[in-house]
Amino acid sequence: MSSHAIAHSNETRRRLLAAASEEFARHGFASARIRPIVDAAGVNLAAVNYYFGGKEGLYRATLQYLAAQMHAPSQKAPGGRKPEERLQRRIFAILERFIGAARPSPLGRILAYEAMAPTGSLESLLEDTMRPELDRIQAILRDIVGDSVDNAQLTHASLGILGQCVLYLYARPAIERISPALGHGDDTCRFLAAQITEFSLGGVERLKRASEVAK
Repeated sequence: MSSHAIAHSNETRRRLLAAASEEFARHGFASARIRPIVDAAGVNLAAVNYYFGGKEGLYRATLQYLAAQMHAPSQKAPGGRKPEERLQRRIFAILERFIGAARPSPLGRILAYEAMAPTGSLESLLEDTMRPELDRIQAILRDIVGDSVDNAQLTHASLGILGQCVLYLYARPAIERISPALGHGDDTCRFLAAQITEFSLGGVERLKRASEVAK
């Protein structure tokens, strides 16, 4: 295949994945239709079978596409080498992908559909999206607390921090109505990252002290 043909193929796949992201986000897997996807992508119906083997293959590829976007390195996250600073940077990076854009994340809406009507892709979706973030947060917390806190407690603490971020992914429409001034974009992400970090560090410090006393 020539370089031109490869570039054309890659562009077709990209357009299909971008269009599928919006269709699956609006309707979920079960109610999504292929015709609006191919129309938005500017290709014919046969392209979905050719590139993805059908609707299910397109859905799996779309989830992988969105997960890869979610974990792309952020160029705007605040710097710092201390673990507390790295935690704030990690939280900012998560929030940036959830509420950094003017429109809600397609991934967030798809996750909401998966929560209500799970498909066979739910487990891999969670592994591709939430598990890597959870592992990163837990590694940073381990640097903060040392060996004083056991792994189970640290996992729950990490889930608590991730849960504060995920709230803005799942509940963005409701939050915008409750707090219209909150908005979106970099300033909002920095404000929320600082707030979540401050609350979380307070809780982690109490957890560390309690563990040290128990020992």
